[in-house]
Amino acid sequence: MDVSALQARIDAIPWYHEFDFSNGLQARSRTPDIELHRRIWRFIEASLESVDFRNKTVLDVGCWDGYWSFYAERRGAKSVLAVDDFSQNWANESGLLLAKELLGSRVRTDTRRSVYELASLGQKFDVVLMLGVYYHLVDPFYAFAQLRHCCHPETNVCVEGNESIGLPENTAMLDLNHGPGKFNPTGGYLDQLLRAAYFSVSTRRSLEPPAPEAARIRSKWRLRMWRNAFFGSDDKLRQMAHSVVAPPGHLQSLRRTFRTCTVVEEANPLHVYPPPFGLHVYDPRFKPAGYGIVNRIGDVSPDLLSPAAC
Repeated sequence: MDVSALQARIDAIPWYHEFDFSNGLQARSRTPDIELHRRIWRFIEASLESVDFRNKTVLDVGCWDGYWSFYAERRGAKSVLAVDDFSQNWANESGLLLAKELLGSRVRTDTRRSVYELASLGQKFDVVLMLGVYYHLVDPFYAFAQLRHCCHPETNVCVEGNESIGLPENTAMLDLNHGPGKFNPTGGYLDQLLRAAYFSVSTRRSLEPPAPEAARIRSKWRLRMWRNAFFGSDDKLRQMAHSVVAPPGHLQSLRRTFRTCTVVEEANPLHVYPPPFGLHVYDPRFKPAGYGIVNRIGDVSPDLLSPAAC
């Protein structure tokens, strides 16, 4: 083994995570503010300690370089499918494939699979990971619906990402101008989205922003918002709304949260009418006659997965 040649291959890749491949071979992250990201990775790993991966089938959505896919494999997963759409980020599949090679991993990869096409996998998994994904999306509800179609009744779903602490509760901000961090929900709104996709949140863990003055900044932001709303300053309101998700100071307005979810099949009070994206099959009020028990004796018909289905 030519260690120097292998290290050169590693160094040619724009890694997001950090890997120790043994024999002195290391992948170094190219992400900025690396200490903040290391803190997030430690938070995710601590949150995953309670998840049982042994002999489980695992779907890792938005796998990037496969860091958490390989983690699940090390924890005893029976099989892992790592999916991502590399047309949607600045990396490519070379890191994922090289890491798989160097680790001698059996993780399966699908690097052309959009989060909006997960149902087309036609598979159900025991554990589903969606770590650091939903806040990048223009339509997180559709993505959660796709995630739901990959679950059987006992699936354990782990969802991690940004949560706004600068907006009024049960609201969210979608800013398509803000590059990667397009969608920032409050905790209440994120819970609503998951519930609307027929998930039930079992546990929540939070990683507060690093700035010790985050709470003070949050309170001052709300005060200014109320004052500008009262005096009718639309321009200032727009500027403040943008500051929630954009520099400077945007990290103080966000925290990372980790949720574990179970799936439900029940009458969902968030839907007065049949929900879209095939979700109506999980609600006894709207389930097609003769369909049977969803995910127990049959799969969702492809006709029910189109955006037009409702």
